[in-house]
Amino acid sequence: MDDMDDRAPGDAGCRETLREIERFLDGELDAGITAGIQRHLSGCNPCTQRAEFRRHLKVMISSKCSEGSVPPELLEKIHLMLSRGDPSPPMA
Repeated sequence: MDDMDDRAPGDAGCRETLREIERFLDGELDAGITAGIQRHLSGCNPCTQRAEFRRHLKVMISSKCSEGSVPPELLEKIHLMLSRGDPSPPMA
């Protein structure tokens, strides 16, 4: 499917689906857009495969990044940077 196909009203096309896939997976979209993407994914295997890949990637990254604790030195640098309102990371 692509954006020029005969899709149902309210169905997101491939371009819109892939543009919004991260926000869709994070549950950040309103109900109308979410429903359109869900309808599109139910009939578009390539977009469904991409969405599943992104979903699995998010789970893997989350599990790998949550192992262990943050080094105290890093936390101190982050707190200092936030207290100063400095958006750029300190140089190592």
